[in-house]
Order: sequence, then structure tokens, then C-alpha cells
Amino acid sequence: MTPAGRGRQQTLAVPDAPSLLAGMGKKDDPKLMQEWFKLVQEKNAMVRYESELMIFARELELEDRQSRLQQELRERMAVEDHLKTEEELSEEKKILNEMLEVVEQRDALVALLEEQRLREKEEDKDLEAVMLSKGFSLNWS
Repeated sequence: MTPAGRGRQQTLAVPDAPSLLAGMGKKDDPKLMQEWFKLVQEKNAMVRYESELMIFARELELEDRQSRLQQELRERMAVEDHLKTEEELSEEKKILNEMLEVVEQRDALVALLEEQRLREKEEDKDLEAVMLSKGFSLNWS
């Protein structure tokens, strides 16, 4: 599971709505259905916002970790290499490797966020298509 996926609810996608939509007839209240679609959209927006916040929180954790590693490395590099033991040189390499891992994790979070945004656009298009097919307007405001 991705760091941002912990505790994350899935957005309510169009396939989750067929049971409600299947029972719709001419006598169903269009205003009620319009409100339902609006609530689905609002719920999706809130779940998406929560997911983004979780990603941003993880990004801050990684940024802090990277900053502390850089500071530690600067302190260690202030000493000339010829004065260091093998253990100290090895520790510097470990810090560098950990810094690289942190950078890779931060890059992965950026990619995850972009992937989520693309998926969300598709989900919105699907919901809008269902709305239009049922004759509802798209005024989300």
C-alpha cells in the first residue's frame, strides 16, 4: 500500500451508482438526483483533498529527513578525508545512499500525485457522462 493510501477511501465512481440509477423512472425527482450527483462530486473532492494532504505530509517528512541528512553530512565532511577512519568514511557513504533514497521517495510522491490527478479527471468525466445521459445539468456550484 502506498504511503498516501493508508486509510484512504475510494471516490464514489459511476459503477457504484447503477443500483440507484437503475430504479429511476419518469416520476423520480430530478432535483433530488441532481442533488445526489452534487453530493457525490463533493464527497469525491473531499476524499481527494484528504489524499493530497496525506501526500503533502509525507513530502514534508521526507524533506525534513533530507535536511537533517544534509546537515549531518556537512558536519562529517568538514573533517579532511585522510583524518577519518574507515568506519567514518563508510558512515558518510551510508548517509549519501539514504539521501538518494529520500530523493527517490520524494520523486515517487510527485508521480503518485500526478497519477491521482489524471485518474480523478477520468472519474469526473465518467460521472459527468452518466449525469448527461440521465438528462441532468453539470452545474456543480
